[in-house]
Amino acid sequence: MTTHRYFEDFEVGQRCSGEPRQLSADDPSDLGHFGPDALTALFEQSGGLLLDASWHYRAPIRAGSTLHFEQTVTRCRRTRGGENGVVTRHGVLVDEHGRTVREGSATVLVPARGEGPDPVGRAFCTPAWAEALAARLAGDDRFAAATETWDGTIGLRCGEDEVHLRVYCGAVIQAARRTPHGATFTLGASEPAWTELLTGPDGDFVRHAMTGLFDVRGSGYEYLRLTKVLALLVEHARELAAEGGAA
Repeated sequence: MTTHRYFEDFEVGQRCSGEPRQLSADDPSDLGHFGPDALTALFEQSGGLLLDASWHYRAPIRAGSTLHFEQTVTRCRRTRGGENGVVTRHGVLVDEHGRTVREGSATVLVPARGEGPDPVGRAFCTPAWAEALAARLAGDDRFAAATETWDGTIGLRCGEDEVHLRVYCGAVIQAARRTPHGATFTLGASEPAWTELLTGPDGDFVRHAMTGLFDVRGSGYEYLRLTKVLALLVEHARELAAEGGAA
């Protein structure tokens, strides 16, 4: 039976997991319960129109393994007309050793109850999110002190979304999709990586950056100089995500 859900019922960072299931040693077909069709079926049950899906094989699965499925909402964007929304979930299949053996995502179109506006706190790396983040940084003396002699632009990229924070003499003077001279450096990662950093239990930016899930384009020297600044930025972004952000 299809359970109809609306765009407003979803939020980036929502998580759920399935019960562990052991694969029968004499019946490899049990793996079908965890295949790409099962991933997409979760969206069909919520009344969405499937737009895109991907499924990647990360490690072999052996008979007798105990597997469980975890999924996280990583993107929620309203369509231009406002009557629908696009929602992406990222799913992983994990074995009894905590190893990811399968990984994928699915994107669906779901109807909306109203036309918005929507909170911006979890719309990572969008212009509205960047403006809300800049407003928070304006009240942080630590940020002002750490950037008082710096003149440059920090780029932040989440999936296909990218914003620039133009910083001059201790303040963000522009938050926009692009700045005239481009970014001094751009910190980028996938939607699941940003979602985990900004809504998960571990907000240690340096630790996440060392996992290799984030990449840097542009001046690596300036990126290293501003590690403390990026940690402050992440701290405020996590607080903004927790609050949801103003509509």
